[in-house]
Amino acid sequence: MALKIRDTDLLNSYKKAPAEKRLSIMLEYYPVFPGMLRKIEKKTEYKIKSEQERMRSRSRGELGVRVQTSTVSDTTANEAVANVALEEAFKTGEVSKGLLKGIENAPEFEETIRMVSIMKMDFELLEDILSGFGREDSIIIKKHLSEGKSYRVIAEEEECSTDSVRRKFTRIREEISEEIIDCLRINCSGGEEC
Repeated sequence: MALKIRDTDLLNSYKKAPAEKRLSIMLEYYPVFPGMLRKIEKKTEYKIKSEQERMRSRSRGELGVRVQTSTVSDTTANEAVANVALEEAFKTGEVSKGLLKGIENAPEFEETIRMVSIMKMDFELLEDILSGFGREDSIIIKKHLSEGKSYRVIAEEEECSTDSVRRKFTRIREEISEEIIDCLRINCSGGEEC
């Protein structure tokens, strides 16, 4: 099974990695990668919303508990619009003007949103590539990546040699690399090819 890694370590490692290393990271953490992205996204969203609420409370002179005192501004509608904008930002990597206005760590949040969007896009491409393999290769991919089984265990289950499984997975990995590396290079280190 994949080694444990903290979500912040995954994000920072991925951000600094060249294309080949990004592929390695996705393959190494394949079964937990989508969940880790969701966790990063939810934690970032929580921090942004908390900061926005803190700013609203402070601007109204409140002590931290929000009580709607008039109907001049529809707070619920504003929050709904902000939630949709934040959700869209995580999909596209583009932060709309005003979404992070006045937030102390806005550039850090913006970079996290952009990286999560890139990581999601990269992983979706990897999954699409993996889905294109034939039955025999798919079995090896599923057992090794999704289930975390060793080459030896897969060889026993498939009644073949460990070397045969290792060679097949090496070939599969090379084919994946040929298809994905050029795309991964586009989004490395701020758009520079890597």
